[in-house]
Amino acid sequence: MARMVRVSVTELKNRLSEFLRRVKRGESVEILERSVVIARLEAVGPETVKGDEQLARLEREGVLRRSSPAARRALLDFAPVPCAVDAVRIALEQRGER
Repeated sequence: MARMVRVSVTELKNRLSEFLRRVKRGESVEILERSVVIARLEAVGPETVKGDEQLARLEREGVLRRSSPAARRALLDFAPVPCAVDAVRIALEQRGER
């Protein structure tokens, strides 16, 4: 788990470069104004990592459950549903065949 550092606005202004280096190393900095937390400074990672972290958080919170590889393969094994109409033709008609 990343370390959390608390710092006043004044101290942050005076030592900004130092705190930015700490953030790059993975620490988080909570910024205090009159002893009240007003902001948090954290590193920004690649979007894929952020997405993975969000999925992991949702999984921990019980909001979602990831499927197993076997369940994903089983989903792909379903045969296509037969359709009596040509969906592409209908879409072109609705668009005015542009």
